[in-house]
Amino acid sequence: MKKVLFVGMVFGALALTSCKKDYKCTTEVAGVENVETYKDLDKDEADEKKQECETGIVSGTWSVD
Repeated sequence: MKKVLFVGMVFGALALTSCKKDYKCTTEVAGVENVETYKDLDKDEADEKKQECETGIVSGTWSVD
């Protein structure tokens, strides 16, 4: 019974942990580098911003901050 309770506590702790990360988009225009930081994005938000970064008017480099 103690093992079941322990395993339940571990899974409960994992469920409460945030999966959000910080990212940045780096672009360069006329030799001037611009870095835009995005904080606490979940996977769906990060995928959307990554696509915008890499395929926008000025394509950039997407990375985890």
